[in-house]
Amino acid sequence: MYVADEKLRGFSLAMETTANSVFKAIVLNKILYALPVYFGYLTEGQRHMLQRVLHRASSRGFNTFYYDLDTLAENAHYHLFKHSCRQAHCLYHLYSVKPRPPGAMRLRTRGHDFELPIIKYEFNKRNFIVQSLFN
Repeated sequence: MYVADEKLRGFSLAMETTANSVFKAIVLNKILYALPVYFGYLTEGQRHMLQRVLHRASSRGFNTFYYDLDTLAENAHYHLFKHSCRQAHCLYHLYSVKPRPPGAMRLRTRGHDFELPIIKYEFNKRNFIVQSLFN
C-alpha cells in the first residue's frame, strides 16, 4: 500500500483521494467480485470478518465512505438479477419462463415472469437463482 501511495503522490493526488482510490481498486473490487453468487454461502463468521475489513478501512482513513457488507450484497444481487433477466444475458437460460394461459387472471404482480422452482434441500436455498426468484 505504501509503495502504491508514493507512486500515486507523484501524480499530485491528495493522500485521502489516493488511499480511497487504491482501496476501491484493490480491496473493494476483490470483495464485490461475484458477491451475489457467494454471499448466500458465507457463514456468519465469514460475513463478520469481511465487515470488519470494511470497518477497519473506514476507521483508518483508507476510504471516505463507510461500506456495509449487507447493503453492498443487496445492491449487487439486485443489479445482477435485473441484468440477467434479459434474453441476451448468459444466465438467462437458467430461468424457466412460466407460460401464462389465455384468459388467466393476474392477481398480483411480481418482479419477474419466471417459474418458481421446488426446493428440497436447505443448501439449495442459498443459490443466487433461487434467492432472486423468491425475493
